[in-house]
Amino acid sequence: NLVAKKGLLHSDQELFNNGTQDSLVRLYGVNARAFARDFAAAMVKMGAISPLTGTNGEIRLNCRNVN
Repeated sequence: NLVAKKGLLHSDQELFNNGTQDSLVRLYGVNARAFARDFAAAMVKMGAISPLTGTNGEIRLNCRNVN
């Protein structure tokens, strides 16, 4: 529970740390439908991204470094 400062992962707990996302954490904590709706909308947006493929793109072995 992020609001109770009992986040399982540090990265998750950082979502609720007196920042701009606190209101969303509270909303999603009490309203699973809002979370499901917004998550679905985000997945649709992600699905519309056209990643570069083949010789036009690059899958990095280490995200910090160009291969």
